[in-house]
Amino acid sequence: MNTFFKKTISRSSAVDITATLRSITSYAWIGSAVLFVGYSYFVGAITFSVIKKQALEQSMRSMVSMMSRQELSYLEKQRNLSLRAATDNGLVPASVVAYATRARALAWHAE
Repeated sequence: MNTFFKKTISRSSAVDITATLRSITSYAWIGSAVLFVGYSYFVGAITFSVIKKQALEQSMRSMVSMMSRQELSYLEKQRNLSLRAATDNGLVPASVVAYATRARALAWHAE
């Protein structure tokens, strides 16, 4: 009778071990899939971040270049500005030069 219990116990523990190994294996696959998805997400996020940074740097370089061209154009126009160019554009000499100043507030008259 003792051998009957041993066989029954060994068979039931073998079934439990198989079920346990199956559940461990399924959890391992699920965990691996979750880790792979997380890894893919972070690698993709880093890659797109680098691409976006490079695009922004290129955009910034082109803006700086455009600003430099505008500054050079402004300096060129300022250098060529003369009385003749002003009269060609419709400006006339002023008969009287007047300067406007802001009136001081009453609180500032502490002299």
